Amino acid sequence: MIYKGILNGCSTDIATQAGELNNFISDNLHSEDTVGSTILFYSEKEQRDALIRLVPTESVKLVRITRYQPENILKALTTMEQGEMTHLYLFPSGFAGSEMAVRLAFRMKGSSLVQVKQIEYSGVQLIASKTVYANHVLGTFKLTKKPYCVSLAKGSANDQAINTRDKLIVTEYDMTHLHENQFIKASKAIPRKQASNLTNTRFLLIGGNGMKNKADTQYLKQIADTIGADFGVSRPVAMSGWTSLHRQVGVSGSMTKAAVCIVAGASGAAAFYAGIEKSKFIVAINTDSRAPINKTSDVAIIDDYKAVLDELVKVMREDRPI
Repeated sequence: MIYKGILNGCSTDIATQAGELNNFISDNLHSEDTVGSTILFYSEKEQRDALIRLVPTESVKLVRITRYQPENILKALTTMEQGEMTHLYLFPSGFAGSEMAVRLAFRMKGSSLVQVKQIEYSGVQLIASKTVYANHVLGTFKLTKKPYCVSLAKGSANDQAINTRDKLIVTEYDMTHLHENQFIKASKAIPRKQASNLTNTRFLLIGGNGMKNKADTQYLKQIADTIGADFGVSRPVAMSGWTSLHRQVGVSGSMTKAAVCIVAGASGAAAFYAGIEKSKFIVAINTDSRAPINKTSDVAIIDDYKAVLDELVKVMREDRPI
């Protein structure tokens, strides 16, 4: 099988993309008859060398563009890949990667699947697996039309996905001449406020659906600040608009590897638990003794989370043993 990983070097999460791609390749594409390379899109010349070091394959195509813009990236891919015998394209996790996988498959008359966890290739077809039914079931799908274009499921990446092997740069493309879509009249880049890295934090406090309103969410955020923890929430809380979406933890948010993870008021649905299961120590606080998270946590406290956390703050302030 010949595969190519696609990385968006214009994004601030490029290291996470590279780490997830590296892990997926290690788990699924290690047979002797597999040949892989990476296509890396980037815009800033001064970042070129640092980006190359993130690439998880020995071969890389560097494609310089003005900015991330899906239509132009699709044009670049179809131009560069015309006549190539690539069987599989791997796109990053998240909405942007899924969009590109589906659109490229349509243009190249292939088949696509998004949020893929694992694959097997028989030489005739690709068998891909992903979670379905609110992430409670692992579904298996058969893709028969090449090229196969898939986006990866969100997962924990290596802290450093840098491949120390010498890189062979196959070629460099300058695609800065590509025209923007006609509906774009002007554009301006506004840096987003940098959020805490919930993936690699050491101490994380997460609020679940037990928080009934925005005031409860603000209370929990204050507790997190007081005890020196980063703050995250489950999907229902994020979707209610009670805090920023970047704080969401789970398969559609951050996948944390915290040293200590305190979960307050979350039942522990599979999609949420997938985001915290790699934490070293999980504490669950819940009034429901039958909540699934009680069985999967290291410590389960059946009580009102406000009473427990207020006492935790007192203990930490007095610096006395718990």
